[in-house]
Amino acid sequence: MPLSPKEFTRAQFDRVASKYRCSADHTDVEDLDLLFTGLGLDPGHRILDVATGGGHTAAALAGRCKRVVASDLTPSMLREARVLAAEHRAGNVLFTAADAEALPFRDAAFDRVTCRIAPHHFPDVRTALSEMVRVTRPGGRIGIIDSVVPGEPSLDAFLNGVEKVRDPSHARSYRVEEWLEFLAEAGLLLLQAASIWKTHVFPEWVARTGLPKAVQWEVETTFLSAFPLARETFRIRAEGGRVVSYSDEKAIFVAKKPGGPSSP
Repeated sequence: MPLSPKEFTRAQFDRVASKYRCSADHTDVEDLDLLFTGLGLDPGHRILDVATGGGHTAAALAGRCKRVVASDLTPSMLREARVLAAEHRAGNVLFTAADAEALPFRDAAFDRVTCRIAPHHFPDVRTALSEMVRVTRPGGRIGIIDSVVPGEPSLDAFLNGVEKVRDPSHARSYRVEEWLEFLAEAGLLLLQAASIWKTHVFPEWVARTGLPKAVQWEVETTFLSAFPLARETFRIRAEGGRVVSYSDEKAIFVAKKPGGPSSP
């Protein structure tokens, strides 16, 4: 009997959890500076980091807030996040196994909720977002960082197609306009929308998901044969017939749940 999408995701990340804790892409926290500014963090805040992965966001939050709860679907990811928290001496981080689409927390339990470089794995991003809203207190804020794709359909299809081959647990990277719709549908008030382009060292990026060499080569040949607009947009750099790096866009959104005090 085939695995459900969530069972597949759990199995996929269970095999490679340590690679994500050590990943250069995830340890580069330039995007968090923008996120934290928009969140308006306070030392007394209780924060939930959804789909924490290797725990980089949770560890960075720990020094700024009273308590951080790091949740993830995959238990081995939580083990790696504990290791990272220990390395950062972040003793105020708690860890909970949780499905982003069915969070095991009471309503309005947190002042802030974050989710970084994970929603593209969610089978139902709207349900996950509604759960984040539910557990955020009125007047609280939600911060999202995720990969996004350009509005040009051919570029959307190219990058999502490549990601699906590299990581079969990939559901979809959305356009910025789609994210703005999701946030509005969830009843949130947009406070900040920004983006940065992140360069990925190709060999580390393509090997991170632990797929066979043949699949990694399939991804590489797709990059090498990319049409001109894709090569230009995603800054695909090759040397000696091998891909060296490429870039994609990370969007940073901060939105407020209506109600509650006006600040912080």
